[in-house]
Amino acid sequence: MSGMTKRYDILFTLILFLVAIPAQHFEWFALLEDQTLSFRHQLRLAYGDAKKLAVSPEVVVVNTDEAFFKAYKSFPLRRTDIGAMVTNLKALGAKVIAVDMLMDFPSSYNEDPALAKALADAGNTLLVAQGEFRDGKFVKINYPTTALDAASASAYTNIQSNSKIVTTLSRLKVFPEMTGEKGGWPFAVKAAAMFLGVEPKLDGNTLILGDLKVPLDHQNKLYIDFPPLPTGTRFLSQSAGLSALEFLDISQLDERELAELEFWVKDKIVVLGDTSEVSHDWFDTPVGMVYGVEIIADSISSILKGAPLRAASPVMDAVPPLALMLAMILLSLYLTRPLLRGMFVVALGLGFILAGSALYVNLGVVVSMSYAVLALILSYLLVEFRQYMIERNQKQQIAKTFGQYIPPELVAEMNKTGQQVTVGGESREMTVLFSDVRGFTTISEGLAPQELTVLMNAFLSPMTHVIHDHRGTIDKYMGDAIMAFWGAPLHDADHARHAVQAALGMVRKMDELKDDFIARGWKPIKVGIGLNTGIMNVGNMGSDFRMAYTVLGDAVNLGSRVESLTKQYGVNMMVTEYTQAAVPGLISREIDLVRVKGKDTPVRLYEPLGFEGEVDAETVAALSRHLAALTMFREQKWDAARMAFQELHNADPERVIYKTYLARIEHFMEEPPGSDWDGVYTHKEKS
Repeated sequence: MSGMTKRYDILFTLILFLVAIPAQHFEWFALLEDQTLSFRHQLRLAYGDAKKLAVSPEVVVVNTDEAFFKAYKSFPLRRTDIGAMVTNLKALGAKVIAVDMLMDFPSSYNEDPALAKALADAGNTLLVAQGEFRDGKFVKINYPTTALDAASASAYTNIQSNSKIVTTLSRLKVFPEMTGEKGGWPFAVKAAAMFLGVEPKLDGNTLILGDLKVPLDHQNKLYIDFPPLPTGTRFLSQSAGLSALEFLDISQLDERELAELEFWVKDKIVVLGDTSEVSHDWFDTPVGMVYGVEIIADSISSILKGAPLRAASPVMDAVPPLALMLAMILLSLYLTRPLLRGMFVVALGLGFILAGSALYVNLGVVVSMSYAVLALILSYLLVEFRQYMIERNQKQQIAKTFGQYIPPELVAEMNKTGQQVTVGGESREMTVLFSDVRGFTTISEGLAPQELTVLMNAFLSPMTHVIHDHRGTIDKYMGDAIMAFWGAPLHDADHARHAVQAALGMVRKMDELKDDFIARGWKPIKVGIGLNTGIMNVGNMGSDFRMAYTVLGDAVNLGSRVESLTKQYGVNMMVTEYTQAAVPGLISREIDLVRVKGKDTPVRLYEPLGFEGEVDAETVAALSRHLAALTMFREQKWDAARMAFQELHNADPERVIYKTYLARIEHFMEEPPGSDWDGVYTHKEKS
């Protein structure tokens, strides 16, 4: 027992991996596992057989989107028009018409009788019901209105998330206790059964639809195999769908047009649903945000294809944790070199991830991944912790041995790497740059965490390259913001010029990236950049526990203020008069003379346009007219200044600065600033 106590890392390794087996079976950490599913499914879409992964040709989506409602000129869709579409779809040969529109309250316009007649006449329709659950247990089913329920079959559409923290839909669960109820089958299952002309049955963990046997996992869940979408499309309805507008009225169509519509829907399952933003009927999935009607279509497709994604059996699922457990124990017993042990652990983890991903991508076998990987990481940390404790005890022994001869501080330093780290720095003239993404919240809306990470990497990497190419030092990344400086650690006599060149390069690089961002489904990014030159304190700063090589001082703070003001003036970048003066040959537009919040001394702000020889003559002429207008403004020649700025505005109506000065002139003409006015504009906020 004492030997096992000494090797508590092995004991806890055994416990961790043995606990991982029931944990993955009962899905104790579903949110973490869902992230691995998302990662694997992205690989499946990228490297799997596109033909096999494509949505089943028997399924087509007919949707009411933004364009539909714009043409329809009303919201919501009237039930009489739903009936008209059902009738037209039936006439065009649709085998099953699944209407994904909840209608559990009577129509305010008494339209239910007309819709009920259309449903009854079609005879192949399916309406939405809602299953009510409490703590994952079935309570009851909420059906469509009485008239509609009597005219059509129904099934429930609500799918529960695997995680209680975040709603992520990746699997369709069949509740055995519900299958005996009217409308007690999932909507996708019922639609597939109607298409095949059979009644669904559940035999153990197998869904039986006539001759089609669909394997479910041990919790009677079906993995939804979300299909790849063509390049440039984000939603299934864009590639495997038609606008509901096509089926609203087909009475005026000629034979060719009718034949074309018939080609799309004849002998197919038509899922009629809403993909407009106002419906908010979309959910997070392993492939990002997907509309509810598309999840239904993907679920039907997965069923008809016999469940291309299948969970590994509980026995097979237990093999990886046991194998990794054995490997981890052997490593902790026989491999004493920390670096080599760490490399083996990384190889084990990556090997398991690659093997699990290959099974998912090529064979559609879903092996639990996060639990075994988490157990591997924690067990490795335990092994390393034990090794650390052993080394610490050895260091304490050194202290006992040498403590009586030298000060404790030197003894502690003996146990460090030998590199001395000091707190403090030196003062020198430098240039600091701050940049921030404009409207980042709007850009990031609707992006899955993984896609947002890819977007940020696609933005920060080229920006970092530009800064490094111009001898800059990255101080830190602050979310979507960048802080950098020039003049340290190496002295740079042209730090201001290099900083301006980098800022201009960053703006150009963002213009170059615009088309690539749009092609990847992202909104183009615009940045605001502020620069200032002055005396700053630079060096390793922080504490004895954590250090950072950074800059501090009033000049740094001013640079941050300048960046925050760029959006008020509608420019991509601005520099202070100190940076402007430090860069001979820099051609800039003077923006303003301001007092920023927290500063009493006014500072001139400039918008750099380029260097001599790089700026065209027309722009140079416009700069002269701008400077003349600015001079008249500061001399309080309001009429002349207004006329000058109005001419500039007419020539370049998109430039914000002209609008700003025209507004100020109007204000000062009504409320003159007085003869002692110094022409300075005071910013009260940080922006």
